[in-house]
Amino acid sequence: MKRTTLKYIALILASVVLSLLAVAPMQRGEGDRTDWMALLRDDAALSSITIPGTHDSGALHSLAEVSGKCQSLSIKEQLKIGVRFLDVRLQLVGDELKVVHSFVDQATDFEDVLTDMVEFIRNNESEFLIVSIKEDASPKGSDKDFTETLEAMLLAYPEVSRSTELPETVGDARGSIHIVARYRDASIGLPCYYGWADDASFVLGNIYVQDNYHVASAEEKIADIRSTYAVAQAGTYSLVLNYTSCYLASGFPPIYAGLPAHKINRDTAMALSDENLAGPLGVLVCDFITAELADAIIGRNFY
Repeated sequence: MKRTTLKYIALILASVVLSLLAVAPMQRGEGDRTDWMALLRDDAALSSITIPGTHDSGALHSLAEVSGKCQSLSIKEQLKIGVRFLDVRLQLVGDELKVVHSFVDQATDFEDVLTDMVEFIRNNESEFLIVSIKEDASPKGSDKDFTETLEAMLLAYPEVSRSTELPETVGDARGSIHIVARYRDASIGLPCYYGWADDASFVLGNIYVQDNYHVASAEEKIADIRSTYAVAQAGTYSLVLNYTSCYLASGFPPIYAGLPAHKINRDTAMALSDENLAGPLGVLVCDFITAELADAIIGRNFY
């Protein structure tokens, strides 16, 4: 076997081991924050609160532990620990909408995810969800239209808001699921397909998004996250989505989400405990969220 090939194999194995070690300590925590939003004022602006969120919320499986996995907790578990922003990626396969992360099948039907979200809202009327839905891969073995199939499912539930705008206040938002539509020709939800930049920080309508995910180091991403706190604190936008997720592309193979998330989540928790960091911080959209990290994010609302 050629020396170059052996080198690549060794690098892949090293990446797998490091990623597994990084994720292992992030899997503890059984916190219950099913109704934390009940403590928020009805007249509080959406821009005035800090919300725990997850990137690729349904991505619990990976390809050879190198690519695909972004979370250790199921969406139902995420809701229990207080996550209120979900990022769901879908593909139309035959007649079914499947949860995917790019080309990695997550072995989950969107119908089951939607049922979990609706049941959660029915049982916790003080809460609300903001759910970003993206068509992450082209249809496979299907002649159906993605948008028609998806919206027929969404419109079957009155808990899903029909509005094409986000609510202004917590009171307006309660008891509903609000869609951020990252798919073509959306008729419900905030339309975000056109204008959503890839691997960038940008303004889209009245929301600000920091989603620089192709980085050379965790420190580079931490700087992006911290600079976005100031954007949220200014209160200029109705919603600030601060993605803490990334992968390191400085070597071969690119090191998947688990390794940088360990360092980034630790830094995020430290920053959140800083009393000098005042004001709302928007939505922190995390990889491998834990109950402890969700608690730290939620706690920012009650300083």
